[in-house]
Amino acid sequence: MSQLLTESEMLDLAAKIAVQARIDEVERSQIENLLAMVETALDPKNSPQIVALYAYRQVDRRRIGKRTADLIHEAMNKLSEKGGRREDVRRLLGLVKWIYEALGILGEGPDLERRLKVEVKNLDFQGVLKMLRGG
Repeated sequence: MSQLLTESEMLDLAAKIAVQARIDEVERSQIENLLAMVETALDPKNSPQIVALYAYRQVDRRRIGKRTADLIHEAMNKLSEKGGRREDVRRLLGLVKWIYEALGILGEGPDLERRLKVEVKNLDFQGVLKMLRGG
């Protein structure tokens, strides 16, 4: 697998997407659908764009929040700009899924954002671990 972003960068991007998805009350099945979309591109280098497009399609269907889709698009753009392929997108979205599931202990919805006392754009993976520890 090509490593276009450092693992730390991948974790930080995944943390932002997962937390925003919880705030936007995105259903778990939508995270899994994003992972499924990775495989639909005939050319593996198109996977980031396909995933971003799917996220915005789901915004229109009210399945994914616009802020979540924007973060997905930002992450997919970063991968695409660095030549990211299917395996890179799969890795990032797999991390999103794990973080999203772990965040279940904190709840979800707009109230979660207030309780976290941190703006998602300033969040990193270490911040998520701190939240999960209760700190």
